[in-house]
Amino acid sequence: MNRDIIKKLIKIEKLKYEIIKDILPEKALSTLNKFEKQATMVIKDIVLDLVQGNCEKDEEEPEKEIKKVKVDFI
Repeated sequence: MNRDIIKKLIKIEKLKYEIIKDILPEKALSTLNKFEKQATMVIKDIVLDLVQGNCEKDEEEPEKEIKKVKVDFI
């Protein structure tokens, strides 16, 4: 797909979401906002754990050595 079309489709979805938030009752809106904040925190924690896990994994692994093996088929 064309990059501009994808950008416009994403913008349309954002506008739809904003409209839905505008028509929600105040109590539902506050619950939704709390949920968004918690979801954002969980996603940040997951990404941070993944990044730190990959860095620690790279540091712990010793350098691998490649050895040439000669095999005689008799």
